[in-house]
Amino acid sequence: MNKLTIYFTSDTHGYLYPTNFCDQQPHPMGLLSMRFPKDENTLIIDGGDTVQGSPLTYFCHVTGQQAPVAAALNDRGYDYVTLGNHDFNYGSENLSRYLRALHAKCLCANVRDEQGRLPLFPSIVHTLGNGLRVGLVGIVTDWVNRWEKKENLVGLTVSDPLAAAREAIKDLKCDILVGIYHGGIERDLQTGRLLSDTDENIACRLCEELPFDLLLTGHQHIALAGGQWQGVHIVQTPCNAAAYVKVTMDENKRFSSELCPVPDHADLTEEESALFARLNDWLDTPVGHLSRAIWPEDHLKMALEGSPIAAFFNLVQLDASGADISCAALANSVRGFDSAVTVRDVVASYVYSNTLCVLDVTGDILKKALEQCASYFAVDGQGQVAISDHFLAPKEAHYNYDYFDGVTYDINLNRPVGQRIEKLLFRGAPVAPDQHFSLCMCDYRATGAGDFDFYRACPHIRDIQTDISELILDYLRAHDTVQIPEKSSYRVILP
Repeated sequence: MNKLTIYFTSDTHGYLYPTNFCDQQPHPMGLLSMRFPKDENTLIIDGGDTVQGSPLTYFCHVTGQQAPVAAALNDRGYDYVTLGNHDFNYGSENLSRYLRALHAKCLCANVRDEQGRLPLFPSIVHTLGNGLRVGLVGIVTDWVNRWEKKENLVGLTVSDPLAAAREAIKDLKCDILVGIYHGGIERDLQTGRLLSDTDENIACRLCEELPFDLLLTGHQHIALAGGQWQGVHIVQTPCNAAAYVKVTMDENKRFSSELCPVPDHADLTEEESALFARLNDWLDTPVGHLSRAIWPEDHLKMALEGSPIAAFFNLVQLDASGADISCAALANSVRGFDSAVTVRDVVASYVYSNTLCVLDVTGDILKKALEQCASYFAVDGQGQVAISDHFLAPKEAHYNYDYFDGVTYDINLNRPVGQRIEKLLFRGAPVAPDQHFSLCMCDYRATGAGDFDFYRACPHIRDIQTDISELILDYLRAHDTVQIPEKSSYRVILP
């Protein structure tokens, strides 16, 4: 007989309905498609990144209404949640409304709200019906401080998660200890190989230094059940409510876990159905025309040959910023654009709540950025080109490959990583190392995220505080037909 059952979700990103929003066909996903049988020995827990990341949450944000995420969690009987880094994206007021609408308690030991707007608890002991005392502590990666807009963190302090968790559990009187960590795993759990040498993800360190029995992780979107590190059971879910994890513990305190699929349908209330209908009407609103349809292809093929979708994003960014050069990345999953563009095309192709930054960069910095992008390609001993493991593990991160416009250049894959950029030209002239340029990019990249740390020291020329999705929509409405470039701004020289 099981002494404890936990149902765990994380990184649902506002995907409530059984849809990926790219079309109106049902897909096996969505929080509203999940149901969790519950008794007095069951806990239902979410690991954060719940209120931002989907066309639904964007629609609710731009129309000034609260996304129905809290209601969905309440209806499913959630007991505890923690915060994810993206939960701060729409500001503290939006986050406060979400948390105050929740029946579940929010455990987040390393977030402190000096103004008392957020109902946060560092840790708790939950006593089950069978008498088992379950200690729980929640924490979020402190890289929130690097990524988030300063105005969204006014009055909030996000501290070191390891230190905060250690403090929060030191006086807990419990039979087992469960960590809810919105952060990922920095080592290969089979070999111990270090996958990331930053402190963005520290799940293994948490297992090594704190007395956890079970660690519920997130942030990386890895589908993981049955993981083990230093005797601690570790799980993680994929993103966008594509699966959840069921964890059980027997009378001998042995854990087992399984990834559970999600059906492609949900029993919607009248209110949920009405919102879904309004959302789809909005998504299918025409907004403009392109000279041709532009659809995504294989990630490697786009990186090798150029992406007209990224070129379109750069066109918008250059127009909005007046910068010399622009760089843009593509999400791991992108819908693409029909020639007759709808809102759905835009918000399912640019899925982040990013704004724009214009930096003053030198030719030397520009070349470093291009070399970092060129490290996306791995070449084996037979001259076969693939995507570097660094962009695939521990987290799939195609969004850290940037496409540049405003300069032309060659990427020579016959040369070693760090020495691949050749014939770098600006307006037909060679770029000098000390030459200065204005470079437009999303605010996420301007923080140095994705191994672009050298951007952090670059002077800010200006910030454009309009969501890039909104800039794309405005650009389409302002032009009868947007001409999509036929040629890429760079060339890859293959082995």
